[in-house]
Amino acid sequence: MQGFLSYSLHRVDKKGRVSVPSNYRAYLMSREMTSFVCFPSLLGPWLQAVTPKQMQAFMGRQNPLGAFGGEVEAYPTLICSQAVEMIPDSDGRIVLPPELLAHAAIDEDIAFVGQGSYFSLWSPPLFEAEKIKLRERAMAERADWATHTGDAAAMPRRADADHG
Repeated sequence: MQGFLSYSLHRVDKKGRVSVPSNYRAYLMSREMTSFVCFPSLLGPWLQAVTPKQMQAFMGRQNPLGAFGGEVEAYPTLICSQAVEMIPDSDGRIVLPPELLAHAAIDEDIAFVGQGSYFSLWSPPLFEAEKIKLRERAMAERADWATHTGDAAAMPRRADADHG
């Protein structure tokens, strides 16, 4: 299985350096990529991380003549102006800029949170609080996921489902 999976807790040193989980680096390498792009989430106090190919796809959705239109495209401007390409060094470490650390309220510890085709970086206490909300939303979305896959019968059943 490939993708950005798992939750991994790491320490950020005084220079803003942190080791990227080895399985995340291995996934990037398997896709012939040596970097990822990190930017502040517009939805809350965490950092979003995507592959360079995903960032290129995002930028490909912009109006190529938008600069001549006299209007600033808000969404891509906010994302692109704050995005930073992260290239792990030979020890697998990156340096997170102070403005990214501040946005996510990351001090000494950082959580790498796998989300399949991308991942996010969080202050561990903030992610723990968010997990409660995510669990509630996940339960509400569960039926949609089963229907969306087209094979609801393949969804695992709880052992107590037949007893009530």
